[in-house]
Amino acid sequence: MYKRAVSRFLVLLALFSIAAHGQERPRLGVMIVVDQLSVDSFDKRLPLAKGGFKRMVEQGLRFRDAQYQSAPTLTSSGHATIATGAYASVHGIVSNEWTDWETGKNLLSTEDPAYTVLDRPAAKQDGTAPTMLRAPTVGDSVKVHDARGKVVAISAKDRSAILMAGRAADAVVWFDAERPIFTSSTFYGATVPAFAAPVNQRIGEALLKKAFEWGLPGGGTTGANPRPTGRQGDSEPDAEQPALQPLVDAWQVDLALNAVKTLQLGADDAPDLLTISFSGHDRIGHAFGPDSPEGLAEFLAVDRELGRLLTGLDQLVGKGAWVAVLSSDHGVAPVPEPLKQRRIDAGRIDMKALRAALEQEADTRLGPGDWFASSKTPGLTATPKGRDRLNTITDALRDLARKQPGVLDLLPASKLATGALGPSAELWRNGFVPGRSPDFIVVSKPYWIYGADVTGHASQWLYDRAVPLVFCGAGVPKGTAGSAEAIDIAPTFARLLGVPAPAAAQGRTLDAVFR
Repeated sequence: MYKRAVSRFLVLLALFSIAAHGQERPRLGVMIVVDQLSVDSFDKRLPLAKGGFKRMVEQGLRFRDAQYQSAPTLTSSGHATIATGAYASVHGIVSNEWTDWETGKNLLSTEDPAYTVLDRPAAKQDGTAPTMLRAPTVGDSVKVHDARGKVVAISAKDRSAILMAGRAADAVVWFDAERPIFTSSTFYGATVPAFAAPVNQRIGEALLKKAFEWGLPGGGTTGANPRPTGRQGDSEPDAEQPALQPLVDAWQVDLALNAVKTLQLGADDAPDLLTISFSGHDRIGHAFGPDSPEGLAEFLAVDRELGRLLTGLDQLVGKGAWVAVLSSDHGVAPVPEPLKQRRIDAGRIDMKALRAALEQEADTRLGPGDWFASSKTPGLTATPKGRDRLNTITDALRDLARKQPGVLDLLPASKLATGALGPSAELWRNGFVPGRSPDFIVVSKPYWIYGADVTGHASQWLYDRAVPLVFCGAGVPKGTAGSAEAIDIAPTFARLLGVPAPAAAQGRTLDAVFR
């Protein structure tokens, strides 16, 4: 009761503040996520920006120190945190995919076989619904506040669109991993939203002109040369092609502006919400690294399209009638090899070798057995039969893991809540959910990465947790402010729109946005 009263008071206070300054409440809120954008990359590249990034920083309020106080730092968990104002221990989305403790089955964060992707047969795994999400989003708060409010979410990744949207959205679209179109799922409606049709037509024309390639069921681009197609876990090989990313960025903005026009977002006094997540920046980052020419080119492509989006909002909704926030779901590690040449302790953790060593240790101490169901960034999940027995030798497994290259520690889930694992455990507790998170979390040394990509993320280190945070638009002052957490974004943005903060939000309202 007390929290609800405080929430209502803050909403009324925000409305009073806006009225006192002679401003109307913004009719449209736009939440913008640039996937895998560390604050370091943002600062290095910002002087070259001429479009949306430059405009938002110059005309808005930037927080100089914005961080996630949780780990692992991954796409699904980051988007869910931005949208709900809570960390994974509350919202439930611990990773892009995880191994279920009871069944040993690998699950996508937005997987639900009760729903299907529209306009094609179901694939082995599809992202279709926010069923796994345990907390409401800003979009859900818009609907709680006023049923007339409209919520639209757009991304190149299904998980990014779905987790930013929540349950009550009017339209949620993403770039399909199986076919080169923007699509949706039966969870949100029976047909792909009409505003996507012109963009899908342009995608077909671009494919015919060979602006990009798309794999055929028989393999390759001709049907003769086998190569991975469709979804491979949380990877989407065809959709991750470097040449495709700036095209998808532009198509996403086309979709957003079409949605504003078609659905009349911001046209009445009921606040509406649009979310857009630029996934190509992450895909280029994994393939080439944050300091690469390719990474810079993709940043500038997003900058250009973001500028076009903001200009379009001015024209369609009106200057002073919309408000936006820009951030990222996580940062990124520097590429290890150049660091090693500078005598920095950096490298790549061999997760297969680590798993083999731990299995051998378990065999030696407990007798031969089937111990681990999977080893996925950032840890290992035990088999249902092996879990209790492995928990009897956690100290031995931990001692062994610390001797492996790049491994700082091994945190057993069975001891994570005890507070006996050192200062880094708090970050991992914020990102931990029993039954979904790994049984044994592999904590990397600084500048050591998991996986085989050129670079990656997921760690507890600041380069993965520190992200840009900029508010811009109606009623937002110009300038810079101090510190913020990722969980502060949702309650602050809800207050800007005059709607209640998401019910499970753990963050605070950033008062500097309202001065």
